[in-house]
Formats: sequence, structure tokens, C-alpha cells
Amino acid sequence: MTERQNQFKKCLREFPKQARDIMQTIPRQGGRLFAQQCNELIQKLGIDLEEFMTRLLPLAKIYAVAPVSRFHVGAIALAGVRGDADQVDLYLGANVEFMHETLNNSIHAEQSATMHAWHRGAQNLLAVAVSAPPCGHCRQFLYEFENPAAVMIITPDRENKTCRKTPLSDLLPQAFDPAALGNRKALMAAFIPDRRLKLKAAVKDPIVAEALLAAERSYAPYSQNFAGCALQTGTGEIYSGRYVESAAYNPSLTPFQSAIICMHMATIEESRSIHRAVLVEKPTAIRQRNAVELLLESWAPGVELEYYQIE
Repeated sequence: MTERQNQFKKCLREFPKQARDIMQTIPRQGGRLFAQQCNELIQKLGIDLEEFMTRLLPLAKIYAVAPVSRFHVGAIALAGVRGDADQVDLYLGANVEFMHETLNNSIHAEQSATMHAWHRGAQNLLAVAVSAPPCGHCRQFLYEFENPAAVMIITPDRENKTCRKTPLSDLLPQAFDPAALGNRKALMAAFIPDRRLKLKAAVKDPIVAEALLAAERSYAPYSQNFAGCALQTGTGEIYSGRYVESAAYNPSLTPFQSAIICMHMATIEESRSIHRAVLVEKPTAIRQRNAVELLLESWAPGVELEYYQIE
């Protein structure tokens, strides 16, 4: 049993037996709790959904990878299920750092939880729970989602042993939003772009195909640098990630970072080894290749990036 599995079991013991039986499914479900499970849990615990989200934060924190800061942060995203407006699920996330790389490459817990939800097909981000109000970087990142002013930020109120609910608009007044750059699109919108991209050279490879699909679903309204990354582990699993931009540019995430989030949240076991890494992109005024190669070298030294361009 890994150290993270031990920590998970220890955190579960903070909940009554009837809740543990449901919550122990979180690792098997890839760091996710479904709406029906959430409803059962808040009834058994006698608390509301927002307070339950804050009580899940220690579990989310276990997924953190922080070799530089040693500071572990967890976050929980509440988002709707595509095609079912009445169903909302919870998605765990945690901060991720890259050894020997600059600090700006770090993935914040709020980014991890929301990207986890987006890659799992969620739409309509409703709330994010975190142990303290998000930093300015994350407040800006969250403003890229649809109807950001209505997104609730939930934090524990330790003094009253409940939780605080603060609209994102209160935390980021006079926000620099996508509309400031003429962008009327949004992350997690109900509309999915029907974007068909084609590689410059025909390749029949399932991992390359996954990276191309991720590029088609990427969010790059400011640069049009559509990009996707696919990772294959040593045991054969494939995880893909999409490039996502922010109106403020700096909070953007490379497709490799998104793929790492998806791979990392898929299991409570120790980090999975990367056997292959594929990047597909449409080069424009910016390019992902150099940044991805640096992060890949940090995470999986010796694995060479396979690179393909889109027409």
C-alpha cells in the first residue's frame, strides 16, 4: 500500500462508517463523486453540500505533488454534467509542481480541480472549495469560465465550524475578463465547437489520435494555438490533455500540464511513469513544443517528446 493510500484511509476515518462506505469509491472513480453519492452523503452527515465540499479538502490534498514548496493544497470543483442540467458532480484537484523548473509552471489546486472537471465532460462550473480564498492567479483563471461572476468560492469557517460562500466577483472586482479581448466564448460552456483539425502528415497511431482530439477540444481563443497532448503510461493507460488559455495569458496551462492533471487524478497510487508523450499543435504566434519538452524532462527524464503539427 502506498503512502497516499495510507493517508487516504486515515482521512476517511474522520467520517462515520456509513459515509466511509461511499467515500472509499473516490479513488476508483478517478477523484470524483457523483451527484447521487453526494446527496446520500450530505443526508447521512446532516450537512449541506457546500460544507461537505470543505470537509473533502483533506482528501483532495493527498493528491498534491509539491517537491519544491512542500505545501500541499486541495480543491473541489462543483460542476454540472453535460446533457443533464439537474445533475452536479464533485471533482477533486490538488497542486502540482515540477522539480527543477521555474515556479510559474506550477499547477494550482483550483486549476487542477476545474481542469479535472472540464476534461471529464463537465459544464457550468458552479463552485470551487479551497482551504483559503484563491490567490490572484487563480481568481483570474476562474474568470475564464462561463458566467464567472456567479461562481461561488467556498472556504472553511473554522471559527463557526461551517463554511463561507463568496461570489468570485467579490474576490475579483472590476475583473479583466475575456470580453476585454473581444472573446465571447467561455470554458465549460454548453456549446462544444465542431473543430476538425488535420495533421500535416497522416499518422495511424491511437496515442497521436488522442492528442489530435484533445487539440480539437482545446481552448485557445486568443492565439488560435490549438494543442493537445497524450501520455501513455508504462502499463498502457492513455491520458490526454488540452491547452487552455486565460485572458490574462499567464494563468494559461499547457496541454502537458492538463494531461498530467488527468493522469494524476486517475489514481490514489503513487505517480504513474510515462512511457510515451505526444504533442499535437497548430503553431501560430506561440508554440507549445519547447515548454512541453521542459516539463516532460522534469516529470519523465529520458522520454523523448513525439511532435506533430496541424495544417
